[in-house]
Parts: sequence; structure tokens; C-alpha cells
Amino acid sequence: MVYYLYIFVPITTFLLTLLLTPLAMKAGKKQGYLSTAEDPEIKRPPVPDTGGIAVIISILAVLCLALFFVPSFFHGYKKSLFGILIGTFIIALLGFIDDRRQLSAGAKFAVQIAVSLLVAALGVKIVKLTNPAGHPFQLGFLSIPLTTLWIVGITNAVNLTDGMDGLAPGVLAIGSLALFIISAFIGFPFLAVIMLAIFGSTLAFLHFNYPPAKIILGNAGAYSLGFIVATATIVQPIKASTFVVFFVPLLALGLPVLEMLITVFRRLARKKKIYIRDTEHLHHVLLALGLPPQIVNWIFYCLSLLFAAVAVAIAVGQGILLIAFVFILLLAFIVLSLKLHTHTNKKEAD
Repeated sequence: MVYYLYIFVPITTFLLTLLLTPLAMKAGKKQGYLSTAEDPEIKRPPVPDTGGIAVIISILAVLCLALFFVPSFFHGYKKSLFGILIGTFIIALLGFIDDRRQLSAGAKFAVQIAVSLLVAALGVKIVKLTNPAGHPFQLGFLSIPLTTLWIVGITNAVNLTDGMDGLAPGVLAIGSLALFIISAFIGFPFLAVIMLAIFGSTLAFLHFNYPPAKIILGNAGAYSLGFIVATATIVQPIKASTFVVFFVPLLALGLPVLEMLITVFRRLARKKKIYIRDTEHLHHVLLALGLPPQIVNWIFYCLSLLFAAVAVAIAVGQGILLIAFVFILLLAFIVLSLKLHTHTNKKEAD
């Protein structure tokens, strides 16, 4: 049954997203829910920002179907899944309102913290940490603050990667696939199914969002995807080390987390408010250098693949896998170099 579900979930979310995204695109255009590109280097007309609605509906619907038809699959984690589903809906609603009314940073943080506390009350929280040697450390009163920091941090880290067409869906597809491999290896189908749902949906959405995008996630999609990943990865299996289920996911999501940390430190160093948007992220810099969006995306995909490869290799304890992944990464860089060379030749010819 486990293997059938591993096949059913990604295929269903993939197909459902392919079906719903054109509908979200049509509705967005009809209602005037359009958004221009953040970076002036990206030349495209305004597109609907309602893509996240299609993605989240697909993920939540498939997870609810899995829970209804195979309840035993979530035995012991139904309360946690309920918390994740309810929290994701609220965060998606927050993002949708933010897309329409440009909420203040304080209001958004307040809602994110409140929802984090809600899911923590439903059991989705970090209760202990385990170092690589296997020694547990009970967090006690630090559990709630650390859980809130993790959820709010990852939610906003994913949102930061949504500053360019095709970037967030691609990075999330790679990260979720890595987390599926890890969770399947440690025997934690709860997390595996959720990651497969994200993988199928983001991969399908990439078809519409790859530059030049026809539709974007919007804050509704970026926030809620970050929230699902953040909450699902801290639901701890009984027999697994929290080093695997906490620090390894942090590594698998290394690119969004690294981008968030660099952004925070950069703004603090310049005495700027950390929540004010700017166009100084790495992808903005690369675009300003004249690289086309497609090349910039592939640079980030390769970096994400590297983080994911290291995370999987650490989780499964197989160095040979790391070597294999690095080899694949080198091939990806070769393809990237050829694309860049072709782009340079075209510019010189023009």
C-alpha cells in the first residue's frame, strides 16, 4: 500500500495542478489580479499572481484524499496532519490578502506567529534535538520559541526565493524530492507523502512559471508552500534521530535558508529594516550582470541539487551516493556552461 500511495500522490498532484493552473490564470486575469516582475531586468507583461491557489488546492486535496482512503497510513499523526492542513489554509489566506492589500510586515509576522502557536498546540513542534552522536537534548520551555522561529523562518525563506520566475517551484521540487528520499529511507511515510505532494505540484506548476512566466505563485503560494515544508519536517518519527529529521531538512533547504540569512545580515549591516523588500538578492545580481533568467534559474537549480545531494548522503550514510550526486551536478554545470556559451555567442552575433 505504501508504494501505491508513493505513486498515486505525486501523479495526482501533478495532474491536478496542470488542470487547475489554467483556471487560476483565467480567474486572475478576469479579476485583475496581476503582478509585474520585481526585477527591472525581467521584461514581461503583468501576469496573474493566483498560481499558488491552484498549487495549494492540489496539495491539500490529495492529502485529504489519502487521509480519507488510507487513514492507517497516518496512524499516530492525524492530529499533526490536521494542524498542518488548517495552518496552511490560514497562511494561504494571509498571502492572498497580502497580494491584494499589501499588508504591513508586522501584521504578517503576527499572523504567522499565531498560526505557528496553533499548530504547536496540535503537536507540531520541536520537543528535542539529537546530535550526530545520538545524544538527545530535551528543549523544555525552549520548544515553542524554537518551533515558532523555525516555521516563520522557513515560511519567509521560501517566499524570498519567489522573486524570479521559475525559481521557487524549481528549488522546492528539488528540495522536496530529497526530503522524500530521506523520509522513505528512515521509514517515515507521513513526511514522504507530504513531500511527494509538494514535488508533483511544484513540478507541474513550473511548466507555467518557467521564464517567461504565464502565472506566478503570489504570496498565497509562496507562504503556504514554505509553511507546509516547515511544519511537516518537524513532525518527528518515534524511532528516528532528530538530527535526521531536523538538521538534514535544514540542509536540503539550504539555498532558501542561506539566501534568507544573507539577506538579514546584509540589511542589518546597512542599518535597513530586514522586512523591506529590495533588489539585491543573488538572483537580482546575476540578472543585473546580463544573464538571462533561464541561466540564473539553472545556476540555482544546480546549487539546490548540491545541497540536496549532501543532505541525502548524510541521511543514508552512503558516501558513494554523494559521489554519484556530485557527478550528476557536474553534468548539470556542463549543460549550464553550454547554455551560457550559446547565449554569449548570440549576444556577440547581435
